[in-house]
Amino acid sequence: MLVRNACAGPGSRMLDGYGTNPNLIHVIQLDYAESKITWEVLYPEWIDEEEESEVPSCPDLPEPKFSKGLHFDLIAAKLPCSSGSGSRSRDVARLHLQLAAAKVAAGSPAGRHPVHVLFVTDCFPIPNLFTCKNLVMRRGKNWLYKPDLHLLKAKKLQLPIGSCQLALPLEAKGQHDSHFLFFN
Repeated sequence: MLVRNACAGPGSRMLDGYGTNPNLIHVIQLDYAESKITWEVLYPEWIDEEEESEVPSCPDLPEPKFSKGLHFDLIAAKLPCSSGSGSRSRDVARLHLQLAAAKVAAGSPAGRHPVHVLFVTDCFPIPNLFTCKNLVMRRGKNWLYKPDLHLLKAKKLQLPIGSCQLALPLEAKGQHDSHFLFFN
């Protein structure tokens, strides 16, 4: 397997033993999401739209640190799968790693070479970013995707991370001035 560049989670050594040229592998720094960021914080059941108790806020997930413009042939991430948490799909660490992989893939210049994303996991990857249509191959714990980079950049990464962002007032989103145009 030839890997020009690779993205792995914090402390991951998952590419060991694949026989790759170490000069072609780049490990991308991704800080852990804070432990106070839970699924309930990102996707609250109730949103205080009237701001009766407090002004809504949304946490930020750490961004992957890499040089923009580098071409990545393969982005690989080992996703956690905690079966004891009640719902395998509601895992902030899984969401965070998949968002980071999508951002690295979308940051790769579109051109002659395709970008593939490999997830190593016991659980089904969250299908919002990488769909079955983009699945190239699945073998055991390995899920290989060839994402539509244009769709990732233009639509999927522009969506809010959680429903908590739907309740943010305009001032919190940085839109202080509103301009209206009226027609008779």
